[in-house]
Amino acid sequence: MWIAKSHALVFQSKLLLLNSANHSYRRTRTRKDLKRVEHFRSELHRTEAALPRTGLDELASENGDFWLQIYAELIDCATASLDRMRSGMSSREAADRFETATDVQMLEELLAQWTSRMQSIRQSTTDGEHDKV
Repeated sequence: MWIAKSHALVFQSKLLLLNSANHSYRRTRTRKDLKRVEHFRSELHRTEAALPRTGLDELASENGDFWLQIYAELIDCATASLDRMRSGMSSREAADRFETATDVQMLEELLAQWTSRMQSIRQSTTDGEHDKV
């Protein structure tokens, strides 16, 4: 359980770092900040790929509430970021809108994945409860 918790916390930290880098880049538009965004986006993808997937059903049945809470927090954070990104999109120049749109698309894909995982955990937990009855 501690390993799973650590993986989830690392993932959440990477997401927060990416959000911070995105915010900084939107303010400054410097190449340095763009490189930070690209770096943290890459780190986030690597971290997500490293999350243990094979034991997800086992972890979900043993500790489904924990994972549901982690994914809910990630979804809340990403949704808030999406709202901020979308609200300022219309006032930007075309090139900036395109970059923001790609970030929005990435976050939407992550949201879909996290929502799907939450549904899998809920289903696995429900199935496990039926097996115990």
